[in-house]
Amino acid sequence: MKRAAKDYWVLKQWPGILFLTTALLTLCIPAVAATESALHITRAQLLNIPVQGFSAPPQVINEQLLPDKWTTVDLPHALTRQLIPTSAEHGNATKPTIETWYRLQLPASTSATQQQLYIPRWKTDGNLAIYADGQLIYMSHSGVYWNGWNIPLSISLNATADTPRPRSILLRIQRPSDSGGGISSIWVQESSGLNWRYRIRYLLQVQLPYTSSVVFLAVGLFSFFVWFKSRKEYSYLLFFFISTASFIRTLHYYVGETELPIPESWFSWLTINALFWMVLVTHFFLRSLHHRPTGWLGAFVILVTLLAGVLTLPMLSGVLNAYALSPLIYCALITTGSLVAGVGAYQSWQARCNDGLLLSGWAIAGMLLGCHDWLLQNNYLTIESIYLGPYSNIGAFLIVMHIIFRRFIKANENVKKINASLAFRLNEREDELTKSYQRLRAIEHRQTLSNERQRLMQDMHDGMGSSLIIALLEAEKGHLDASSLTDVLKNCIEDLKLTIDSMEPVEADLLLLMATLRFRLTPRLESAGIHLRWDIQNVPALDWLDPRNALHILRILQETFSNIIKHTNATEIRITTSYDATHVRVIIVDNGQGFTEEHSAYFSGKGLKNQLRRAASIGAEVLWHSTAAGVTVTLTLPIVATERNSHPSECAQ
Repeated sequence: MKRAAKDYWVLKQWPGILFLTTALLTLCIPAVAATESALHITRAQLLNIPVQGFSAPPQVINEQLLPDKWTTVDLPHALTRQLIPTSAEHGNATKPTIETWYRLQLPASTSATQQQLYIPRWKTDGNLAIYADGQLIYMSHSGVYWNGWNIPLSISLNATADTPRPRSILLRIQRPSDSGGGISSIWVQESSGLNWRYRIRYLLQVQLPYTSSVVFLAVGLFSFFVWFKSRKEYSYLLFFFISTASFIRTLHYYVGETELPIPESWFSWLTINALFWMVLVTHFFLRSLHHRPTGWLGAFVILVTLLAGVLTLPMLSGVLNAYALSPLIYCALITTGSLVAGVGAYQSWQARCNDGLLLSGWAIAGMLLGCHDWLLQNNYLTIESIYLGPYSNIGAFLIVMHIIFRRFIKANENVKKINASLAFRLNEREDELTKSYQRLRAIEHRQTLSNERQRLMQDMHDGMGSSLIIALLEAEKGHLDASSLTDVLKNCIEDLKLTIDSMEPVEADLLLLMATLRFRLTPRLESAGIHLRWDIQNVPALDWLDPRNALHILRILQETFSNIIKHTNATEIRITTSYDATHVRVIIVDNGQGFTEEHSAYFSGKGLKNQLRRAASIGAEVLWHSTAAGVTVTLTLPIVATERNSHPSECAQ
């Protein structure tokens, strides 16, 4: 932000820096060259010769052959231009033209150095040719309208140092009879002595308009790309249109030294109408500032712009000539621009819009400068004056940059405020979510504890509780002996141990759960005289293996081992594991007597039914296969959680 403010301060002070630099150049350079003696010519002889059409200047001119009707005039000298021309097409060879001759008599010089002829400005619609002692030393190009009238001339009078300075200078200006013309005062001096005058004049009349218009256009192109990225900020697009129109308009201040790339008629049309485009876009730019649209004014400006564009079209040059009518067109432009500036200033004052007041004030100042340029263009002011239009464009450029910069700063501040508000709301929302999460965690924790209590109670009720109730009923009937009581108590203790083992964290490791079961069952198997072969290989982790599902697996395996001990007369049990892409298998094989499903006690009671229900509740499958060599029980478990093993279920013992 500090850097942006510093850059803005430099931008704001630029006109003062430019003025100070120009003033120093104007004061210091002449002081250095003060010792040089310059010949300042302020009087000349004038001759006007009516002719028909335009003709190329001859290479050599004999002064004695010219009519002897010379009159003495003071320089600078200008002829007032007719506001309503009588000829519509200057380029027509049948139209009347005038050859205006200026004759300058130079005193004899003994200096052998190279001499320069310096003309700050010559101005007319037509051609210029300069002769030194009858020899052609300079001629403008064949353009009629755009012939370099605003570009100062510095011409060598003698080709070499040994060539004496000429005694007579003739300036031939061939112009339409209804157009004005003129020439500034003239300087003759050694090249080094006139160089600073020419450079300062060239800076003020050519280089500054050119540089400012190019910079203006470059920033306008940048604004166009900014608008292209953010279509809502159409003020950037308006600024691009203003800079483009300003660039086209400013061309006529520094073109003309060489041939134009387009026809002169179209170039005239562009430079004249560019001013109307600037007024039109400025009107809409002001509307975007004060937000108080004036419908009638917008329609009026559009109508005037379209009318000027149509009336000055080159296709109508046989009836109306754009350049010839430019004085009247500029009067209409100044009127329209003053109306836009005045209404814009009033609307900005009503809306308390400082930016609009600033731009409207400068637009009013620009109209005043436009009046100055109109008077200068039509020779009502001395021809040696400088056009102020380009400098008004510089001021407009700085003001618009100031407005856009302020909008940019304001937009950044608004973005910061919005970001701060969003950050505050986000923090509030995060706090609310954190508190809500903590409440949900507490509720979830309480629910988990409640579910675990219910599970334990259900398992104890279905397992150990059921066994104790059966034992109690048998004891009440007198059918329970010491051996049966011992079995009941052993079963109850095993159920309690399994319930406790299911609560141990196994971290989805099936082998760890089976190792716990092995630890619990080994003593019972040994007491029954059964050898256990443990051929286990690593299997994938089961992410769904929680305490509830672990207890179902333990009870399925416990029931399998209990059935083998009670019914198969086996002496060896072999446990293996295997897996594929979707399932893990636990395979239990005994070497007992086998069974038939219809008659074997292996299928009697509720044990196998409970195994099937528990397997179904966790998405598993239990299969039995009996042969004469023994029974094979296969427990197939899914690797990926299923809907069944992801939700609690009730299983009876």
